[in-house]
Amino acid sequence: MAASTDSGKTWGAPVKVDTADTGVHACQRPAPMIAAVGDDLHIAYSMTASEGTGVFFAHFLGSMVHSPVAVIYGDRIVPTAIAAEGNRVAVAYEQPNGARHQIGLALSSSQGHIFEVHTSASRDIDDATNPAVAIAGSTIAVSWMSPRPGDTTSTRVVRVGHLR
Repeated sequence: MAASTDSGKTWGAPVKVDTADTGVHACQRPAPMIAAVGDDLHIAYSMTASEGTGVFFAHFLGSMVHSPVAVIYGDRIVPTAIAAEGNRVAVAYEQPNGARHQIGLALSSSQGHIFEVHTSASRDIDDATNPAVAIAGSTIAVSWMSPRPGDTTSTRVVRVGHLR
């Protein structure tokens, strides 16, 4: 990653976020997702690391990259989404395990140093892909795309809850 202080006209030297990728997915891997809070940059991504395939989180605080943290391990590379506010970080992801597409959610109250809560956001009957997540105060919204029965289009489903 690299930072710009002049709206993208110039960029600082790139900093490696995670060098443990051992996969061969290259451009087939879903893009990493970011959330910026002040000078802090939070990143969620999926990759195959030496310890296993899964969803990972890293953050850049001012001038320091903290070591990446595994959010969840699984069988496959999956799309992710991330939101942050204050010390809270939420990472939504397609479940990397199982045959059905489901959306999982991991929550941290320590800027992503530990993800204390893991839960399913979508229902067991949903075919859920393309996660999104947002945090505003104590409210959290998780959404995903779900195909319409008997149709070739999808609709965005949103689930809203409150954080403690």
